[in-house]
Amino acid sequence: MTRTSRPTTGVRRNAHVGRGVRVKAFQAVVVVLGVFMVGTGLAEVAIGPSLLPGTPAAAPTLDSNYRFFAAMWLAMGVAMLSVARRVRESTTVLRFVCAAVFVGGLARVVSWVAEGTPHPMMLVLLAIEFTVPPVLVLWQRRWAA
Repeated sequence: MTRTSRPTTGVRRNAHVGRGVRVKAFQAVVVVLGVFMVGTGLAEVAIGPSLLPGTPAAAPTLDSNYRFFAAMWLAMGVAMLSVARRVRESTTVLRFVCAAVFVGGLARVVSWVAEGTPHPMMLVLLAIEFTVPPVLVLWQRRWAA
């Protein structure tokens, strides 16, 4: 091994360590998001739409539909948590969850147009639904299998 090859090896090793830190950061973000999704999904299934700000009592059909979709949100959170352990291999699951959240944001826009401006908290969620999923997909793409 020549002297000039040693620094290259060290640089590669350091790049690998840096990549590991970035993967760990991604995993941490995925876990936080997954725990948030599971937690809010459980709360929404258990308590119902009365959790929403400014929500009057919901009719039984609306309440039933709300809790059903809350369970879907919870399930997507579980799927997100499954991604954390195998971020390189879980491209399909991550992209599916991210696409579902993004499309959910589009549904909020449809509601906004049809029913009027929602509570400001819903607008914050809308901004998150349009930014976080694409960022996660692009971030994970860097080391996907």
